[in-house]
Amino acid sequence: MKTWKFASIVEEEKEYKVEGLNIWNFYWHCSDRKQEVIGPRSGNPYQFNEYEIRSPEKTVTFVAGEFSDGRIGLYLKDENGIDTH
Repeated sequence: MKTWKFASIVEEEKEYKVEGLNIWNFYWHCSDRKQEVIGPRSGNPYQFNEYEIRSPEKTVTFVAGEFSDGRIGLYLKDENGIDTH
């Protein structure tokens, strides 16, 4: 199982880069997988979708979703976490 760590609250259309790619410049391919993440403020668990964006050079994976306060949270793979896939 991949583990995900909170990266940022992101605003729609405001530049936010992951591995050098501005996420708003790409189509978000939904993997149809839900990932459990922990809200940064509340500590509550959320079920957010896993997405991929693709450039000619690379594919970037992240988890994103809307918190109860309407903000969009973005999570990245936790390099220190355990990945059993």
